[in-house]
Amino acid sequence: MKTILTALAALALGATAQATPVPPRPVVAYDEMMVLTPGLEFLGYSRISTIEACEAETKTDHTALLTDSDFEDFERCLISYN
Repeated sequence: MKTILTALAALALGATAQATPVPPRPVVAYDEMMVLTPGLEFLGYSRISTIEACEAETKTDHTALLTDSDFEDFERCLISYN
């Protein structure tokens, strides 16, 4: 009986976790120009549209990243598109 209750509780928790929608990402243009983001070169090349989307999300210009927080936010955004 305890096993059944545990399974039902896990199922209920899983259902609420899946109810949160993930925002859609833009369609990738595979022939689009790719560039390195200054200060985040270790991530490799990124598409221009990805950089523009991350600029909009983080409200920072990719050429004017100054603080650790700016770099971390922009890095997190670029990785989320990967």
